[in-house]
Amino acid sequence: MTKIVVVEDQQVLANVYRNKFTAEGYQVEVAADGEAGLDLINTAKPDLVILDVMLPKLNGIEVLKKIRANTLFQGLPVLIFSNTALPGMVEEAWKAGATMVLSKSSHSPKQIVESVRTALKAASENQSSTASPAVNESKAWSLIPVSSRPSPTPGHVLLVEDHPDMRALVSFLLDQAGHQVTSVESHAGALQKAKVNEFDLCLLNRSCPDGAGISLCRELRHSYPRLPIGIYSTSALPTEQQVGLDAGASIYLTKPSDLTNIGNLSSELIRTSKTSASGTATAMANVSLRAA
Repeated sequence: MTKIVVVEDQQVLANVYRNKFTAEGYQVEVAADGEAGLDLINTAKPDLVILDVMLPKLNGIEVLKKIRANTLFQGLPVLIFSNTALPGMVEEAWKAGATMVLSKSSHSPKQIVESVRTALKAASENQSSTASPAVNESKAWSLIPVSSRPSPTPGHVLLVEDHPDMRALVSFLLDQAGHQVTSVESHAGALQKAKVNEFDLCLLNRSCPDGAGISLCRELRHSYPRLPIGIYSTSALPTEQQVGLDAGASIYLTKPSDLTNIGNLSSELIRTSKTSASGTATAMANVSLRAA
């Protein structure tokens, strides 16, 4: 079985990628920082590595340089994976020996799987030929085109997420499903946005620097009784999930597979809410007509 090592410090993202690659038939191991990732690579000897750039202890570029310094791993496919948009960082990744440089803000989990397959295929072809394993920056597959977006836009989503990589991924998945996304990093920011904008759905991580998602859910439910609210966390216990639902959440996502499908799930929540609101309005109109 093909073995993949994912080095990612954001637990939710790590769980999403582990789940996605496992479902595709790969053996997956995860490390949460650069040092642990390098140790895991040396012991597991994977067929492919996915490295986040911004990592604790050792960043992804430093890990990549150490990988390439080992003669055993000079031909190992290494995908640098980050939302970092700085041209200098991308150039540094290529020079250090990246096989691909992928952006978290423009690649869905499905597209990442396709990139992995392409890299593994190229590595297999290199092994069977005399070609150098050095990376060619001009490879067309280093940038996977974004799929076409549906129209019209199903709804306006308020996303409350403080981690930039997770915020970029969820925003991208929502955007791919046709949603308009307004993202904020804090509860205070969410409440402020909700006062001046009309949203069709609010999605929030269960934790943020200025408070728990449960408390924000309660405030939003009190102020906006008809607003669909979704909470997500892949590490929540069943009891925590129930507390969130009791606080007024319309849905509490805990499975990585649900997060990868968050665009469609959001569409369903918005559609259900609008259908319910339409039915209520019709019923009230009928009551008024009868009274008249």
